[in-house]
Order: sequence, then C-alpha cells, then structure tokens
Amino acid sequence: MKKRINTRNIRFRILHFIYFVKRQTSNVNITPQRSRFTFHVSIPAFTSMKIIIAPDKFKGSLTSLQVCQAIADGIKQADGSARLFLFPMADGGDGFAAVMKYYLQTNSVNCLTLDPLKRKIKASYEWNTKTQTAIVEMAIASGLVLLKQEERDPLKTSTYGTGLLINDAIDKGAKKIILGLGGSATNDAGTGILSALGFQFKDSNNNSLKACGENLLQIEKIIAPPKIPDTKFEIACDVQNVLYGPQGAAYVYAPQKGANNDAVKLLDEGLNHFAEILKRQTGQDVAKVEGTGAAGGVAAGLMGFFEVELKKGIDLIIDASAIKKEVEGTDLLITGEGKIDAQTLEGKVVRRLSLLAAEHKIPVAAFCGVADAGNSIIDQLGLEFIESLVSSSITKEEAMVNAGELLTNKANQFFKKHFSNRLD
Repeated sequence: MKKRINTRNIRFRILHFIYFVKRQTSNVNITPQRSRFTFHVSIPAFTSMKIIIAPDKFKGSLTSLQVCQAIADGIKQADGSARLFLFPMADGGDGFAAVMKYYLQTNSVNCLTLDPLKRKIKASYEWNTKTQTAIVEMAIASGLVLLKQEERDPLKTSTYGTGLLINDAIDKGAKKIILGLGGSATNDAGTGILSALGFQFKDSNNNSLKACGENLLQIEKIIAPPKIPDTKFEIACDVQNVLYGPQGAAYVYAPQKGANNDAVKLLDEGLNHFAEILKRQTGQDVAKVEGTGAAGGVAAGLMGFFEVELKKGIDLIIDASAIKKEVEGTDLLITGEGKIDAQTLEGKVVRRLSLLAAEHKIPVAAFCGVADAGNSIIDQLGLEFIESLVSSSITKEEAMVNAGELLTNKANQFFKKHFSNRLD
C-alpha cells in the first residue's frame, strides 16, 4: 500500500471540513436509488458530496464497471448521502468495445472469422444502426490472447480476421469504423485487413503474396479493389510510436509478440519498405506519423486508402460517456487501473482523468492493484491519494482473486479516514 503524505493532504482536510459543515445542516433520512450512471440520493444537493468514480479495468480480475461498483459500495457503506456518478473507462486496449457498448447502447454482431493464424473462430463487433457505426476491437480476432505462447510469431500472424469483421460491418452499411488496437499479435502493417477488404499484394514477379509480416519486404505493388468503400476509420491508439526504426512497431513491440532479434530486424525493414511502396503508389507518407507503430502498423496501411483519424482510446471513451457534463460541481474524482507506474503517464486512463480534474480544480484519488510509482510519478499524475490492493500482507495472487471485496474495503477505509464528520 502506498499513500500520499505531504502538503497535498491539506486539500483533503479543507474538503473534509466543507463536508463536515454540510453534514451538520441535515438530518434527512437517506434512501439510495440506483440509475444507469449514478447512485442518486433523495436529499438537497448542498448536503452531500458529489463524487465521480471513473476507473479503468483491473486486468485479469475486474472490468471497469465492476471496479466502479466496488468503489461505490465502499463509499455508500461509509456514507449513504454521497452522490456517486459512475463512469467506467477504458483506453484503446482490450475492453474498449465493451465500454463503448455501455455508453452508446450498441448491438453485438456475431461473425465467423479467423484468428491470427487463420483458424476459424467466432467473434463479434458492436453495431449502431442509427449512426451506421461499427466498433471493432483487434484483440477479438487478431489478439495475443488467441495464441499459445509457442504460437506467437509476428512473421506469420495476420490481421485478416479483423478485416473480415470490418468487411461485415461495411456490408451492413458502416460509414464509420471505430477500431481499438490494443493486444494485437500482428506486425503486418494492416495488410491483412486490406486483404480482407479486397486488396491484393504482388511481388516483383507479379506473384500474389499472403498478408503477413514476413512478406512486407517482398511487396512491390498494391492492387486496390474496383471500388474502395467510402468508410471513415477512427483508430483508438494509445501510443505515439512511429512505424519503423528504433522506436517503431517492430523494435518496441514485436519481441512481446514472439519475434527474436532476426525477426525484429526483418519486420522493421519490411515496415520501412511498405511505407515506401505506399508513398510511391498513393502519395501518403506515413513513415513518421506518430501512432502508426501501434498494433504492428495497422494505421499505416489503412491511411494509404481510407480517411483515418488517430485518437487516444480514452478520449473516445470520454466523448462517448459525456463525463465532462458532470464534472462541474464535483467534490472528488476517483480513478484507478490495474497497475500505476511510469507508463501511466503515457496517456492512460488515470493520467487523462487527472488532467480533466485539474482543469476544474478537483482533487483526485486513485486505487490500483499494484502501485510502482514514486513521489515524482505521483506528482506528475496530480494524485492526492493512491492506494494499492497488493501490500505487505496481501499478495498479487490474493489481490486478483479477491479484488472486488478488497477494493470495497479500501474505498470504505479511505472515505472514513478523509471524510468522517470530525477533523483528525
């Protein structure tokens, strides 16, 4: 467990004092009532705290909605008068589509598709008929989670299965595809997706090439289908890596997808070559575009032939949730994610929510499964309080199994300590 102990606690004491004064003004009987986004209470607004709860998932143990509910339960046990507004969050990784579904009320569409090694699987995407928008998560058909450790090989894997899901949505009339890139097993520059949409790839002898990482270096010509769909892509991308080079897709991410040193070098050269082919044929220079290094270069391939906009996954979720409309008048924002460390500074949920709170001078508390953050990181994140489930008495394994109960208890203890009706 890590707690923030410095002059920042003065702000909690001030907020605590305001809360204490509010509590003394009312003896109203409180009856919590649950609605979709908030736990309302039937008392005047000036007598209770307004708290926004907006965490990411605790990967491997709780979804973001379950995290919201666990924290809310802990606070309600301490004080039923608090007005709790629940906003489950996500970045562009796994869980992105589920959270977007929660806010946009989409329908799930089930499809037969292929996994990264082109084996038949069942998968799904989200569909909104009214807006003609599909939400596709790459991990569903092209994710590492679909492969055994020994099967991981970004030279062989393909995004073709994700392309089949996109193609199904386009057949339904999709005008916009929101694509979450997290958790991919691929490094094919999106050629698999393009292949599923009718594009062909030829080598110097005009032979057709399969869409996969090892063939990028052999591509000399891209043949587009007779009619390219008039579909816009919004890509949820949470990293700023460029397509190739030391900070590119292959060198940074391919090793975790199963690539050895030789494979990384081959993949990087292939991405470089593919960017040159794209520029030669389409005029699109994707080489230095930040974010094209995500998911093995998927955005780069799509940029050559479609209107593509790269956005942070958390920003897409924030827009869908309408959380900004509730920030005004909020007394406290509680966020969190499975692990808070240096990577949290790179546009993840906790960082983005702390920045939103700072714009409105709202103090921020964070809960996490594991905290690996010193004072410098905590300062940069703008957190008043941080606490983890894992501690000297609770192992990581225990925390994952009992995450909901532990989180409820931690939230309860936090609220009682900082917002009880007496000054410590």
